[in-house]
Amino acid sequence: MKDLNESYHPHNHIRKKINYGYHITKWIVFLVFLVYGLSLLFPFLWMTINAFKTTGDFSGGNYFGWPKEFAGKNFIEVMSMKVGNETIAIMFLMSVITTIGGTLLNVGLSACVAYVVAKYKFPGRGFLYGVAIFSMVVPIVGTLPSQINMMQTFHLDNSLLGVFFLYSSCFGFNFILLYSAFSSISNSYMEAASVDCAGRFKTFFKVMLPMAKGPIIAASILTAIGYWNDYQTPFLYLPDDYQTLAVGLQKFQSENQASYPMVFASMLISIVPVLILYVCFQKRIIESTNAGGLKG
Repeated sequence: MKDLNESYHPHNHIRKKINYGYHITKWIVFLVFLVYGLSLLFPFLWMTINAFKTTGDFSGGNYFGWPKEFAGKNFIEVMSMKVGNETIAIMFLMSVITTIGGTLLNVGLSACVAYVVAKYKFPGRGFLYGVAIFSMVVPIVGTLPSQINMMQTFHLDNSLLGVFFLYSSCFGFNFILLYSAFSSISNSYMEAASVDCAGRFKTFFKVMLPMAKGPIIAASILTAIGYWNDYQTPFLYLPDDYQTLAVGLQKFQSENQASYPMVFASMLISIVPVLILYVCFQKRIIESTNAGGLKG
């Protein structure tokens, strides 16, 4: 009799209803995110398919079908096309140079400043951290006039050196991420290194940097993606004959609207390197940003 009463206990009935409602809610949320994900993926797939079509095929109304003839030569022709005085290939190379150089400067300096602020006590330490937070709050538009004036005053405009100068900022998201990473590392490693007669520079480069390798790689990947897609800085401070791919594609699209497959091919050329980079390191980025943000 006791077992029979327990089987019909009202709490069991309520618990079953809760579990049933949970599963329904889970599937509804899954379907909503699935539709949302497909809506983001569809434009990329549509652009990829149309990038392999001929101009006549696309202009003839074949907007959503498969190419009648795969025109892989579109990508070769795009790379050799000129925008102004330079080809897309040269602009691609300029994007590679500015991305690699800017990433090394930004992440390297951010790591140095974050390590000092996180591990050493000195007057103004809190002020520097406040400046880092404040720099992320102020809108870019609000600082742009003064930035342009500063670049012109120091004769850094219209040059690659000026772009590297702006990219070498050691505050912002990278500083916060690396500050949290270094703060989570025990000071006992520094003390052990000093016992082994290691100086401060050797301790930083040989001990602390390798231990923060994960967040540094994550910061580097995110920074590289941002600099690769950056339009404003190269547009304002690079010479017209040495522009990056982001700036060149905007001009290329305005000059070649009659040949949409060529435009799509040029856009795909600019997207694929970033996409490959993110897909290869997405697990590292997620793990490192979570670790850096939660342990600090």
